[in-house]
Amino acid sequence: MNKTLLGLVIGVASLQLLNSTLQADFYGDLQAKLIESKNGKAVPFEAGENKPEFTAIYYSAHWCPPCRALTPKLVTWYKNTKARFKNFELVFASSDKDEAAMMEYMKEEKMPWPAIKFDEKKSSGVGKYAAGGIPYLVLVDKDGKDLTGQPGNEWQHPSKVMPEIEKILRESRKTKE
Repeated sequence: MNKTLLGLVIGVASLQLLNSTLQADFYGDLQAKLIESKNGKAVPFEAGENKPEFTAIYYSAHWCPPCRALTPKLVTWYKNTKARFKNFELVFASSDKDEAAMMEYMKEEKMPWPAIKFDEKKSSGVGKYAAGGIPYLVLVDKDGKDLTGQPGNEWQHPSKVMPEIEKILRESRKTKE
């Protein structure tokens, strides 16, 4: 009887482990495609050990005046949000015409978050979350589920999405307590 029970426990544990490794890992899949700006140069992003459960994707460009107006506000918001929610990361998906413009934008605005490598944006899979206009911000969970986008990826201003992101992050923290 004890051997049967032990076998059952081991079997259930094995299935749970297998299931957890088969689940989607949105950020993990994206991580190898991320860079950050160090003195205006693209270097691989060092994420540390903590994989976020939630990833916000910021679609923006250097040439876009509304983006340039929003980005400094987003930098402040990100720093506050990241300090309160360690299970969160923001990733820049550039709509610039070339890598030099993207890097200049990241440096000028002192973007504290990583960006998808310029030449890997299409292969990263983030295009499916984009709207028809920029600036645009969307939150995705660890399984790649869009949590804040509108039906049909209809554009909405990031200032409407930021409070929704904070609400989702607060609710997630409450369910874990």
